[in-house]
Amino acid sequence: MNNTFEQFELSKEVNRALAEIGFETPTPVQLESIADVKNGVDLIVRAKTGSGKTAAFGVPIVDSITSSAAPKALILTPTRELAIQVNSDIKSFAKYKKLTAEAVYGQHNIETEIKYLTKGVDIVTGTPGRVLDHLERRTLYPNEIQYLVLDEADRMLDMGFIDQVMAIVEQIPKDRQTLLFSATMPFEIQTLAWQHMKDPKTIEIESETKTVDLIAQGYFRVAHNEKRKRLNQIIRSKKPASCIVFCNTRRMVDRVSEFLTQRGFAAEPLHGALTQARRLKTINKFKDSKFKVLVATDVAARGIHVDDLDMVINYDLPVEKDAYIHRIGRTGRAGNGGVAYSLVTPDDLMTLYEIEEHIGALIEELPLPKSGKREPRYGKTHKHEHKHKRKQGAKEVRQISRKVYSGKVHRTVIHGNEDAKSKLESGAKTTKGKAYSEAQIKQIVADYKGKKGKKRQSLLQKIIGLFKK
Repeated sequence: MNNTFEQFELSKEVNRALAEIGFETPTPVQLESIADVKNGVDLIVRAKTGSGKTAAFGVPIVDSITSSAAPKALILTPTRELAIQVNSDIKSFAKYKKLTAEAVYGQHNIETEIKYLTKGVDIVTGTPGRVLDHLERRTLYPNEIQYLVLDEADRMLDMGFIDQVMAIVEQIPKDRQTLLFSATMPFEIQTLAWQHMKDPKTIEIESETKTVDLIAQGYFRVAHNEKRKRLNQIIRSKKPASCIVFCNTRRMVDRVSEFLTQRGFAAEPLHGALTQARRLKTINKFKDSKFKVLVATDVAARGIHVDDLDMVINYDLPVEKDAYIHRIGRTGRAGNGGVAYSLVTPDDLMTLYEIEEHIGALIEELPLPKSGKREPRYGKTHKHEHKHKRKQGAKEVRQISRKVYSGKVHRTVIHGNEDAKSKLESGAKTTKGKAYSEAQIKQIVADYKGKKGKKRQSLLQKIIGLFKK
């Protein structure tokens, strides 16, 4: 009885909802926070990723408020994905109470948001920019807000939202209760907290085992130009049922995702340049195990909660040391163990050492898994092999050239692109999802014939990669 949610004297509606979700034993952050939230105490809570922070503030808020025409609680999150996830959790907690909860965020139809805000929403979760937009439009009325929650406050600082957060805080009634939850606590966040909170209580959750202790970590030392090849080997040898591969840039996410797809993996990209609809669709497909490998940037992956994630791979080491903890925490959520690997080039070694110092643990260097069947390549090789490949390649180009000029090129490499497949069926010449006209194909072959030396060899590789006989 002492270690269940019943100790918090929650309403029967909330207890029923928690039972359906499968919440039985509170996590440390929930044990420390729920009673204080119910008692009206302002809180600064520092707890690791995946510790159950959403329920720590969501459950007591849902239990305490009653429905009305204006919002009673406002929850700010750094990303759209996290706003959607938190809103979904709040709705689960409030399933048997007559409360409404909605999320507002960029790239979502603002007219739809205005429509349900006008009807009345009890708990609003949103990103700072969109919340401020609604406040300025007067479609979100802050006068009756009793609870203000800053979730993942460190990320909001990192992403440059601090001025927007301050503008929002100044419009919320002073007699509110403020709850600040974060995995890390930079000086700027502490300053904000003390300036805008009433005698806040600080809670630091030192779990019996830290996130990094729950996760088997290792790194593979690789050359910069062989990172994708080694990534392929790792995933093939480890065979994870689900895996997130982290890259530092959108461009690299697209490259790595395309590479893995070409190698036969069910992989999809996730980054901020994609439309919100596509991002949500990708996240839901990954959660439903429709594909195994998600290639993502840090910001896009915030708010993704996947049960029993097998593996995290840092294709690029993160620039921010705290981001390393956030990343690997995806595979060790709520006390579960996990596996995290990193690809480390010679230029990354100092960053690796700094991460080790930051997390207080050594990351073991692992031997690269043995590759299976050797893939053909046109890089450095023995002289006689190079000569053989050149002759073989020239023969293939001559065959392609004859087919092009005789009109017998019927198909090209598709790499699983549905749009490309439809174009192919309609008779277009296609490669990697891009349609090529007959004239363009002829020009490629003509360019090859006009080149010499390395330029000719480079174009040879391109032509061979474009076509199937």
